[in-house]
Amino acid sequence: MAEMQKFHGLPQTGEFDDATIEIMKKPRCANPDKVTQQNVCLKRSPWQKQLITYSINNFTPKLGKKLTHEAIDNAFKVWSSFVPLQFDKVDASQNPDIVTFFAEGFHNDNTNFDGVGGYLAHAFYPGSGIGGDTHFDGAEPWTLHQGPNKGNDLFLVAVHELGHALGLQHSPDVKAIMAPVYKYHDTKNFVLPQDDILGIQSLYGNSIPEPSPPKLCELSNYDAISFLRKELYIFKGKYMWRRKRGKTSFSGPLMISSFWPQLKNGVDAVYENPTSNKIVFFKDHLFWEFRGTELLPQSPRHVRHIGMQNGKVDAAVWWQRNGKTYFFKGNCGYYWRYGVGRVEEDYPRSISVWNGAPANVDAAFSGVDGSHNFTYFVKGNKYWVFNNWEIKTVKTSLSFVDDWL
Repeated sequence: MAEMQKFHGLPQTGEFDDATIEIMKKPRCANPDKVTQQNVCLKRSPWQKQLITYSINNFTPKLGKKLTHEAIDNAFKVWSSFVPLQFDKVDASQNPDIVTFFAEGFHNDNTNFDGVGGYLAHAFYPGSGIGGDTHFDGAEPWTLHQGPNKGNDLFLVAVHELGHALGLQHSPDVKAIMAPVYKYHDTKNFVLPQDDILGIQSLYGNSIPEPSPPKLCELSNYDAISFLRKELYIFKGKYMWRRKRGKTSFSGPLMISSFWPQLKNGVDAVYENPTSNKIVFFKDHLFWEFRGTELLPQSPRHVRHIGMQNGKVDAAVWWQRNGKTYFFKGNCGYYWRYGVGRVEEDYPRSISVWNGAPANVDAAFSGVDGSHNFTYFVKGNKYWVFNNWEIKTVKTSLSFVDDWL
């Protein structure tokens, strides 16, 4: 009893106290726990090949076939993004390595399912025959992306069970996806916890060796540039550099995800609205809203939510003069003005209205040292200076490297 309490981070009383009874009532994985002295997933022997096939033999009617496949397919993708394994979905008749299915009660293995609550699923460790097979209790109230306290999210349970199918045992880290008791994680912005990453990579190694981070002074273009909390940020790929107020040099490169974990694939544009105290990032057709590094509810959302068309935003800048935000996109140079909740109806317009600003900009920013007298347009490693009061470009094709770095 004391060992079980220790594994779950409970006071080691050795008795059936209230905290122990409460943890025992929670839905959980049917695989047994193992006691370890370290907060890293215990592991078994891994698969001895890089191409692993799997099948989804049936589906839960509570989600339907499409959402059932989506949840399980995406769970495989979580693990494949951290290790050099390839998962191919095949028909059940093709003798897949990992067979997944839903069942109730007895289902021809050594662990019967127990109906709603209790055991949600179980999986077998890598090996021949039943090795890797993953079974879900069909009686459970399966959901997908419905939030906490609304059934059991199939995606999260599948990520956990596939961890077993790849060789991981349970982890005593309560934040880990491999913790034995079901715990809701944000599924729309799911980030695999570090404990699980360390565990799976100890079995299979890293997915792809990380290339050396780029040097800021050698970049030929930039993805996004903005003053955020009065500090200048430059974004490129998965990396960013920041220059604190009053400093002359940049620190970095830093991983963007070290500040904003949801942005692990980089950004296309960013701006800060000091009036609403929001930082807004764009990537492809989605946008995320943050307050500092805290993700705000309903993020990410499609750009259609604010009246934009499909496709990425190239640059964004907030204007202090009128409290509006301007979005720039397209090779032909169009821009939109964003007011309260949506872009305004008589947009897009040609960037030629911004007298002298270049088309197809990579980034735009304002707010140097708290002043919003100028807007800076960046294309490649050149920049243009636009006077916000005279409504014209006053300097053109200057070296960004020489003047800002």
